[in-house]
Amino acid sequence: MPWSVVLCLHLPGYVMLDDHGFSPLHWACREGRCNVVDMLIMRGARINVMNRGDDTPLHLASSHGHRDIVTKLIQCKADTNAANEHGNTPLHYACFWGQEQVAEDLVTNGAQVSIGNKYGETPLDKAKPHLREILKERAEKLGQSLAKVPYKDSFWKGTTRTRPRNGTLNKHAGIDFKQLSLSNKINENHSGEVSREP
Repeated sequence: MPWSVVLCLHLPGYVMLDDHGFSPLHWACREGRCNVVDMLIMRGARINVMNRGDDTPLHLASSHGHRDIVTKLIQCKADTNAANEHGNTPLHYACFWGQEQVAEDLVTNGAQVSIGNKYGETPLDKAKPHLREILKERAEKLGQSLAKVPYKDSFWKGTTRTRPRNGTLNKHAGIDFKQLSLSNKINENHSGEVSREP
C-alpha cells in the first residue's frame, strides 16, 4: 500500500487502483489504519469509490468492525446503502460478521434493514437473533419500513456488461429507492433523480 499512498499524495484527483480495483482508501479501511484514512480523506480521496466487486471503503470497514473508521466515513457522506455486485450493503456485512456496534451505527445513520440482496437476503436475515431484534427496534424508531425491498438489478438492462470497471463510478444498482421510506433521508432534485455525493 505505501506506493499507492505516495502516488495519491502527488497526483491530486488521481485514483490509484490495484488489480482488484482497491484504492488506498479501501486498503486503509480494511486494515483499520485510521491515521491513513484521515490523511487520504484530507487529500481528497473519493469516499464512495468502488472496487471491481463494487465494494466501497465503508463495506470493508464495516465487515472488519473498524467503528472509528465507519464513523469517519459516514461523517464524510459515505453511502450507507451502497450495494455491491451481490446486492450486499455495508449493513449486510456488519450483520454477517457480527459487528454489532457497527451495525447499530449504520442503522442510526440511515442504513436500511430491509434491502434485499441478489439472493433475497436482508441485513436482518444475516444478523444473529439478538442483533436482529436490536436493529428492528432501532429501525422502527427511526421510521424505517420493515417490508423487504427486493433486489432489482436495473443497471445492466439492455447492456452486455461492458461497464468500465475503473472503481470510480458511484451507482446504486439493484436498489429501487422509491420502495424505501426515506422521505426525510434522501432529497430528490427537480427531475426526480436521487441526489448523489457532490
